[in-house]
Amino acid sequence: MASTIGGTGRSCLPNLLETFENWIKALDEVYGLDIVYLDYRKAFDSVPHQRLLEKFRGLGINGRLLLWIEDFLVSRTMKVGISGTFSKLQAVLSGVPQGSVLGPLLFLLFINELPTWITNEIRMFADDTKLWCRIKKRVRWRHPSTGH
Repeated sequence: MASTIGGTGRSCLPNLLETFENWIKALDEVYGLDIVYLDYRKAFDSVPHQRLLEKFRGLGINGRLLLWIEDFLVSRTMKVGISGTFSKLQAVLSGVPQGSVLGPLLFLLFINELPTWITNEIRMFADDTKLWCRIKKRVRWRHPSTGH
């Protein structure tokens, strides 16, 4: 199994280019491809803080670093404004801050065991996951209704 979290680059573009390179190589070698894109619905918003912190403890992250991450995540509030009218402050109980450098990293650490469950090739960057496998058996496809 080949897996990469984040690829060798520091952005989405190198990850995407490495993925396309793998796909083109497979097609050049006359393989077909099955490709699955995963789109995590509200991925950054749905990470439960306490579960993420527990996962960090399981990964051996503790002490001052864990406290710093906890301070970064917990006790956040938000309000919504429309045309100058704002809602009351509400506690934010889940999610990693979007637009931050840490947000994508925290999300990746939350889903970091996904590549160990997948037996095909996988590339991950933040909440963008692509899975694929080569179709190694050459089969002539026939249209179901015409047989051609």
